[in-house]
Amino acid sequence: MAALLHPYLELLETAFEEYSGQLMDYAHSIPTSTYVVTVLAVCIPPIIALVFYELEQARLCAEQPRGCRKLGMKIESNLSNEFDKKFSEGRPPSTEETSAEWWRLKSLWIYPVKSCKGVELNRATVVATGMEYDRQFTFAQLKSPAPVDANTPGQEKAAHKWEFITQRQFPLLARVRTEVWVPDQSVDSYAPHLDDVESGGVIILSFPHQQPGWKGKLAQWGAAVKGTIPEKQFRIPFNPSPAQIDKAGYTTEKMTIWKDTVNALNLEIEIPEELRYFLGMSNKLGLFRINNAELREVHRNAPTRDTLGYQPVTGFQDAYPIHLVNLASIRDLERQMPKVKGAPRLSATRFRANLIITGPDAYLEDTWRRIKIGFYEYDVSCRTSRCKLPNVDQLTGERHPSEPDRTLRAVRAVDAGAGPNTGCLGMQMVPISRESALRVGDEITVLEVGDHEIIKR
Repeated sequence: MAALLHPYLELLETAFEEYSGQLMDYAHSIPTSTYVVTVLAVCIPPIIALVFYELEQARLCAEQPRGCRKLGMKIESNLSNEFDKKFSEGRPPSTEETSAEWWRLKSLWIYPVKSCKGVELNRATVVATGMEYDRQFTFAQLKSPAPVDANTPGQEKAAHKWEFITQRQFPLLARVRTEVWVPDQSVDSYAPHLDDVESGGVIILSFPHQQPGWKGKLAQWGAAVKGTIPEKQFRIPFNPSPAQIDKAGYTTEKMTIWKDTVNALNLEIEIPEELRYFLGMSNKLGLFRINNAELREVHRNAPTRDTLGYQPVTGFQDAYPIHLVNLASIRDLERQMPKVKGAPRLSATRFRANLIITGPDAYLEDTWRRIKIGFYEYDVSCRTSRCKLPNVDQLTGERHPSEPDRTLRAVRAVDAGAGPNTGCLGMQMVPISRESALRVGDEITVLEVGDHEIIKR
């Protein structure tokens, strides 16, 4: 083979020597001024774009919530190695010899705004409603049985109602990035009477957006140099005081989530119109905060008030306070998916759980009734019945037409209560204590096992 290629290599070397010499002769004939103009024309636009981008980022940093610190990871995600083969296999329960390796809490997540991008933590506080800061807000759209206009009678207009939305209808919610800023007395700017402190912190939401014109182009180029994309952001108070509610003009309105209708605080006046266009929504868009005085009670498979000593409640979670998935179960589901073009890798983030664990065999969690994580106990109330939301890629907001939903229905229709065509993956839990704590690396210990059957709404 080398002998066959040798003549062609010699020909290429000869051509290179000839043409490179001609190019150098031509380069020497170009005036210096032309060189300078060419270099400036190539270099100045990206430099201007980068400066513009950095100035905008500096402005946003200057507007960070005062007296608060940002929650979240300061290092790479604990899921950065989630596709490692070692997580595909179960291991024995922890013992003195293996406790550093197996049956551990691998990753912790909160989703302050339902269906938007989550915030990964290394440690978290658990309250009666679940993880602190989890699903305290939800977007909603104003819907009616028929279109209305200025001449529509008031009774027909009153038929409009707010209904929560998720990635099921609007998959691009996955690209709405969420930051949680909480009051912290150790921050230099902290003072007890600052607005951001009095409101219990601030939520900052960002979504992809490029403004029109030359400014938008500069922002796009500058972001490209940094490996990002232009975004538009807005902020909302986490838990505004009555005085702040009056000053801002927020209203309390009825909104529906599943079969529950609740009175919740509507902060729609803070939403930029561009977000509705980005999501592809034609209806009016609202942003609701749960009313802590009217939390949604959890019954069905949850332990009773008599058992726990308190009534299980949630914010805007689908059903139960805490959601757990086993990484081995996700890897096994992925193994059974058809190997077709475009089939997604199954990141654990697609299932939007609060707790992602490693160690147990695939689906072993189906048998758990009570477990201990770290120092605190949790009631494992029922399996998680799955809709098509895991079909949405949590990085791109793109929805696969069939997977993993089709495989879930085929191989995980295992709960009689969920129905014959509903796949299940993950477990719904209720904290035994009103307040507890979790941290990545906590050991999982099974205290009680038994059968499960979902009780529907």
